[in-house]
Amino acid sequence: MPALPYSITISDEERAYLKSLIKTRTIQAQVVDRARMLLWKSEAKTDKAIADGLGVSVNTVRRCIDRYLNNGINLAIFDDERSGRPAEITDDAKSWIVSIACQKPCDLGYAAELWTLAALHKHIQAHAEEAGYPRLKTVTKPWL
Repeated sequence: MPALPYSITISDEERAYLKSLIKTRTIQAQVVDRARMLLWKSEAKTDKAIADGLGVSVNTVRRCIDRYLNNGINLAIFDDERSGRPAEITDDAKSWIVSIACQKPCDLGYAAELWTLAALHKHIQAHAEEAGYPRLKTVTKPWL
């Protein structure tokens, strides 16, 4: 037996917020999809119609609607921050790498005018500890 169509009630403020998210070009596609799910559900579209329109499963639509009903708009739209292993290379260390990469090797005493990835990697490993970033000395692949 198919589920009866139902709708959710969203405020004018929430509707405006959801529409603004959909227009944002720099936001994740899944956030835009979730915003559309909530808007379409407020228009009493069926879960199946929403799922078909977005190319997702009906369970994905239901999960988004349930999260909205139980936790509010932001938790329905955005994923919680996930726990995990802390970053070993700090933002300061990354900034230091970028600052080195933006300099010409000849300004640092090398004969070359431009960095190769291997030369940059070697320089970073050689100077990381004295710059205060000992973890960078042990990065073994030049993928920086």
